Amino acid sequence: MTAERWQQIERIYHAALERNTTTRTAFLEEACASDKELHHQVEALLAANDQATGFLATPALEQEAREIAAEKITARLTPVIGNSLNHYNVISRIGAGGMGEVWLAHDTRLDRQVALKMLPVEFTADAHRLQRFIREAKAASALNHPNIITIHEIGEAVTANGKTQFIATEFIAGQTLRQRMAENDWQMREAIDAAIQVAAALDAAHNAGIVHRDIKPENIMVRPDGLVKVLDFGLAKLASPSAQTSGEINTNTETLPPVLKTQPGMILGTLRYMSPEQARGRDVDARTD
Repeated sequence: MTAERWQQIERIYHAALERNTTTRTAFLEEACASDKELHHQVEALLAANDQATGFLATPALEQEAREIAAEKITARLTPVIGNSLNHYNVISRIGAGGMGEVWLAHDTRLDRQVALKMLPVEFTADAHRLQRFIREAKAASALNHPNIITIHEIGEAVTANGKTQFIATEFIAGQTLRQRMAENDWQMREAIDAAIQVAAALDAAHNAGIVHRDIKPENIMVRPDGLVKVLDFGLAKLASPSAQTSGEINTNTETLPPVLKTQPGMILGTLRYMSPEQARGRDVDARTD
């Protein structure tokens, strides 16, 4: 989606919010005219707005709306099952998120299974998304810990739709923490052990000056042997390691270089798992995890 398209959606969305439910339908019909896709996209945001409640609804509401709507309006990659991307043979699609799709692939060089996280082609022209994608790979690859996903490489591949960026990581067979918690045999002992492993992963990240900013059950994998892995450093913030290890966290510490620094007031994360300061668009440190 182009920046111009999003601005059009956002403008109509805010205008619709100012109208009551009686006049909103007629307004959307006129504003979107014959553009059914535009009408659908705006309605998705409005539906997300209606679902949001509580003190976190402002200003984190729009972030939640964008996340919900993204599942409907983000163009996905053309299926590449059976194709080769560089030295990776794509086997199957694992899942998708706001920053791209994840595919199971076979590394022909080292004869192993890997996961390929691919940035949608249309996002490669978006400097901020591309920088965040690269930052994810660099943040996770800087950490060597058994409870943090291992990054093998970041690269570029050509698809039927054009060039795209990808991150190759270890393939983790298992379940997300959400899936594991939903099973009837989830025991207190396992829950405590999982919590300890996640805490160990975060401690290693914080000691390296990395704040995850999106810890939630979907970003934690549990292997059949009980080993827990923290995934998805796409929203990671790079802070001063000394600030994390000294015992006193300086909230005024400079974090990312200007080109990668989150804009003041920008809200990143998942609404239901944000700390209050993160939901309000304020500076965050290790305590937000």
